Amino acid sequence: MNTIRVLGYGGLVPFVLLPVMGMTPFMDSGKALLLFQLYSCLILGFMAGVLWPVLYHPAQPSVRAVVVVAFPVVSFISFALFPAQVLLIQGGLFLLLRLYELMAGVEKLYPTYYAMLRWQLTGVVVVMHFLYFVVS
Repeated sequence: MNTIRVLGYGGLVPFVLLPVMGMTPFMDSGKALLLFQLYSCLILGFMAGVLWPVLYHPAQPSVRAVVVVAFPVVSFISFALFPAQVLLIQGGLFLLLRLYELMAGVEKLYPTYYAMLRWQLTGVVVVMHFLYFVVS
């Protein structure tokens, strides 16, 4: 349990630190923004990927797999096609992925502490995306 929390909160560090670093002389703001967007694509893909084993067992596993794969694909495509809106799109995708976990019943499989942790982490990630969009 402690390892999962440490890893979860550790994963937030780039989401919090990169916007701050972009406002300092230590890192160019454009580079910080690009790294934030790339990290966001990476983590969204990771979060969607870890759902595969859980979603595979119930009815319609192939439909669920396609839905989950769509999240990082849309994130990547939006990064390429809609660079001005990508932070809003990625933030929305993180929230939608979390809501999909609820809809698909994955939430029921989580221990209570993990379900709460997932909401906390998702909340911080979504807020950071929207805040970074406002300040960039």
